Formats: sequence, structure tokens, C-alpha cells
Amino acid sequence: MRTLASVDYYVLIFYAVLVLGIGIYFSKFMKGAKEYFTGGNMIPWSWWVGGISLYMGNFSAWTFTGASGFVYHTGLFGVIYFLTWSVAFFIGYRITAAKWRRSRVISPIEYTSTRYNVTTQQLVGYVMVIGGILNRGIILMAVSKVISSTVGIPIEYVIIISGTVIMLYTLLGGLWAVTITDVVQFIILLAITLLVMPLSIKAVGGLGAFIHQIPPLRMEHIYGGMKYNVHYLIAITIFNIVNANWGAAQRYYSVKDEKDAKRVGLMCSLLFLTVPILFGVPPLAAHMLWPDLSVVDFFSNHIKPEDLVYVGIVLKTIPNGLIGFFLAAMFAATMSTIDTTFNIDSSVISRDLYAGLINRKADDKQILFVGKIATIVLGVLAIAMALLYAKSQLGIFNLMVIVIALTTFPVAIPMAFGLVFKKLPRWSAASAISLGLLVSTVGRFILNWSMGPLMYATAILTFIILVVSPLLDKLYRKNKASLAVILAGWTVIQFSIFYNGSLSPVKLVSFYAAAGVFGIVLYFFAYLYSTETDEDKSIVEHFFERLAKPVNVATEVYGANKRPVSSFPVVGIVTMIIGALIFFLILLPKGSADIPIHFAMGGFLLIVGFLMYYFGGKSEQKFLMELRNNSAS
Repeated sequence: MRTLASVDYYVLIFYAVLVLGIGIYFSKFMKGAKEYFTGGNMIPWSWWVGGISLYMGNFSAWTFTGASGFVYHTGLFGVIYFLTWSVAFFIGYRITAAKWRRSRVISPIEYTSTRYNVTTQQLVGYVMVIGGILNRGIILMAVSKVISSTVGIPIEYVIIISGTVIMLYTLLGGLWAVTITDVVQFIILLAITLLVMPLSIKAVGGLGAFIHQIPPLRMEHIYGGMKYNVHYLIAITIFNIVNANWGAAQRYYSVKDEKDAKRVGLMCSLLFLTVPILFGVPPLAAHMLWPDLSVVDFFSNHIKPEDLVYVGIVLKTIPNGLIGFFLAAMFAATMSTIDTTFNIDSSVISRDLYAGLINRKADDKQILFVGKIATIVLGVLAIAMALLYAKSQLGIFNLMVIVIALTTFPVAIPMAFGLVFKKLPRWSAASAISLGLLVSTVGRFILNWSMGPLMYATAILTFIILVVSPLLDKLYRKNKASLAVILAGWTVIQFSIFYNGSLSPVKLVSFYAAAGVFGIVLYFFAYLYSTETDEDKSIVEHFFERLAKPVNVATEVYGANKRPVSSFPVVGIVTMIIGALIFFLILLPKGSADIPIHFAMGGFLLIVGFLMYYFGGKSEQKFLMELRNNSAS
């Protein structure tokens, strides 16, 4: 395997300066909170930019580390896991993408104060921010682990430096910087992975040898002490369907209209079809090359060496200089995930918690200021969590799965389906979230369920509580005593099914206490359902009237003499600069076998950059002409 050379360090520094420059460039367009959090609904209008940004927002160093280690260990099972992403997003975006754009919000949970109520808005905000901090810590630790292992710098220093860079450019440029860098990062990531995939096949003896050595598919695996089987695949597909509705909300409502919102989801789904090939093949090849990682020097000194198999393939197959670009691409993918959640969570803190609860008279500039302060605080907390995770024995993949199972499902389901089901009481989301969090906590920490059953139970019960809330409302109004008996019976049957008969005394007491809390809390929420007034129902009615109203682009997006910001030239020029730099690397002393690789990647980036610059400019001019014609008429 190769080691990093001086040129790789120069490439990393160049890339860090580049993304900070993009943040500085777009900071001049951040006139208020709407521009900072939604790009003024003018995120470079082509829907494919939003689709790329959404695609990239689901990638990070976790994909190169934890997910690759999972494929290394589980083989074709892990590749099928990757395939579920595309299927789930294709189903999911069709449900609420257009509704999110018509909601006309600038924060993913802004609508909760009208669709549900202020208490729900607070609850979602707290859970979302806490879950985001846990998630970002894992992702930041993942990228830092790879850079630390290749560069030789202690992981603690890498975590601090990387977290600071991501925080700074998100702080400067808001969603404009996030989205534009997502596109640049996508191009670099695509170029690198398109090289690594065929080179990894070549390293094991060619396509025939690769296919011959693929291990048979097994549907049952133990990885890091946690069980994975077909139930996990089904559960994660359900999660991704919900995530395509809720987690992707910001990309849907930041484009110009509902038609583009649907195109964003479709393009993201199609792009996910590349994942099983680009990210599944290299870890499979790594298993063929190194069936026992403990005897390979690069892996032998690391906790969970499976997390570094993709890096090992890179060091074996691509030349110096491009190794630096790989690290930049992986760092870029990590930034795409972290910067997105930074922007979303800072909007939650400033819009939903600060302006919604603390200072209801806050103006746009105050909200923007609080949002930027929140970005700094979230950045510091992410760094702190990453430093803590660096000591964990669970491994990157398992840590991420646990956080998703515990915090994301209970929030995502009521938030997504609140746009779909009109008759839900305004307290229904708060009840579903609270009891969903209770069920996920009991399943993980008391019953020690594997990930499949844990995600099943959390998703199903959260959904059931949400959709039966109108019925519980009617039962409470009709006969409170009968409802108490029904809920007591439901709780006993439900927790009897959960009980596995092998709990310690402490866990047994905790289990029964949780069952009692479940029944009592659900009865209390039934009472809250019954307090809904005609005014509350009228608010919800108006909300759904807004969802039924198509977006008027001319007046809602480009009104008040607002002009769109040209972005394609920036992306095209940056891409061509990177391509030219890779051609320059050919001049450095290296073997003749490496020259075609540099030509391939450099040429790819130059061509893509030129096409984006040329045709992107054409499409913008055409759009402006149509807009002027419509305004004149």
C-alpha cells in the first residue's frame, strides 16, 4: 500500500481553502433568515442541483467507513442494504415532496405550531437537535478516524480541525454554501469512486475472478455484537421511506415549486442506484484481498479495522495526489451531511425555539443572528461528541444504527404524516413522539432487542398511536372509564408480547414501570385530544387549504424585484480548476501506470465543469426570459 506524500497534504489544504472560499463568496447574499435557511427558495433552480444535494446529504465518511465495514463483514447482505436506499426514496418522495413545497416554511418543523401545536414544536425541536448532535458526532468521528489513520495525526486533533472547518463555512454561507459545495463534492466523489471501483476489481484479478470469489448470500449476521437479518432490511427500508418525507424536507421546500420538489426526490432515488456498485464492490474486493485484517500492518493496530477497508483499497489502487483527493472527497461527503444538519438544526433553534418561544417579536436579523450563534454551539458540541465516540468499542456502523432507531423514527413518522392525514388531533404528534421514544428506549436498553425488531416496534407503535388518536378522542368524550379499561388492556397485551422472560430484577422492575407509564401517558393524551376547540380545527383547516394551493413562482419566489443568484458558473469554474490541478499532478515524478488514471479523472472533471458552466448558463438565461414574459403578461 502507498502512504501519503507531500502532494496529498497540499491537496487537502487546497480543498479546505476552496470550500471556505465558497462560504465567503455566498455570505454576501445572506441578507436575512430566509436566505440563510432556504436560499430564499432560489436554490440554484435546476431541480437536479437539489437532487444532487439531497443525495450527497445522505453520504459521509460513515459510508466509506462504517457502511463499508458492514459490507466487508456481511457480503451481499450489505450490498442489498445499499439497494434499499433507492427503493425507499422512490416510494417516499412521492408522498409529501410537493406538500412540503406548498407548506411555504423555512424550517422543517415550523409547520408544527399550526398543524399541531407549540408544545409539539418544542418537543420536536429538542429531540431533533439532540439527535442531530449525536449523529454529527458519529460522522465527524468517522472522517477523522480515516484521516488520522492515513496522515498519522492523533484523531483528537483531526476531529477538532475538521469540525471547525465545517462549522465555519456553514456559518458564513448558509444553505447557499451548503448546496453549492454539495454539487462540487458530488462531482469529486463520483470521479474518485468511479476510479476506485474498477481498480479494486482489477486488484483481485479481474471481473471473472471477482465474481467467482463473491461469497454466497447469507441473511443472518452478527456484527459488533448486534444481530442483522432480513427484518433489519425491511425495517431500514421503512425508515428510509419515512426519511424521504421528513429528512429530505429542506431540499423539497427550498426549490421554486412543487414540480421541482418532486424532481428532486426522483433524481435522488435514481442516484442511489449507483451506491451498491460504487460503495459495495470495493469492500467485497477488500475481503477477497485481506480475509484476515489482523495480519495486515495497516489494519492491525486499529479498533474495528473493518472501518478502514475502503481506505485500504484506495491506498492500494490509486496514486499519490489522487489519494489526497480521495480524502478530500470523503471529507466533502462528510461535510455534505454535517453542514445540512447544522443548517437545519440552527433553523430549528432560531426559528422554532427562539422566535417561537423566547422572543416572539424577533425580527429577521435577530433570527439570523441567533441561527449563526446556534451553528457555532452545534459545531462545538459535535466536536465534543466525536471525541467521546472515538473511545467507543461499538464501531461506527452500530453507533449510527442505534441513534437512528432511538431518536429518528418517533419524530419522523408524525412529522411526515401530519402533511397527509387531515383529521389527526393537534396533540397527536406529541403523543406519538413521546410514547415512540419510550418504546425505543425500552426495546434497546431493557429488552436488548436486535435492530430489526427494535425499529419495527418503534415505527409500528408510533404510527398506530398517531392514526388511532381520533378514535381515542371520541372514546374519551363518550366514556372515560371504558377508555381507561381499553388502554389498560392494550398496554398489558402489548408489553406481554414484548417481554422475553429473561430480565434481571432491576430490568424487570423498569419494564413494568415503563408499561405503567405508557398506559397513563396515553390516557392523559386522550384527555388532551378532547380539549381541541373549534378554533383549533379551523387552524388545521386553513393549513390544509394552503397545502392545496399551488406555488405562484412569479409572486412568491421572485416578487419584490428579487433576482436569482447565478450559481452554475461558480460550480463549473471550481470543477474545472480541480480538473486542471489533477492534470498538473501528471508532471510530478510517478510511474507510467499512473498517468492514465490522472488523465481519466482530470479529463472527466474538466468536461463536467465546462458542461455545467455552458449549459447551466443557458438554462438560467432561458428561465429569466420566461419569467420576464410571464411578468409582462
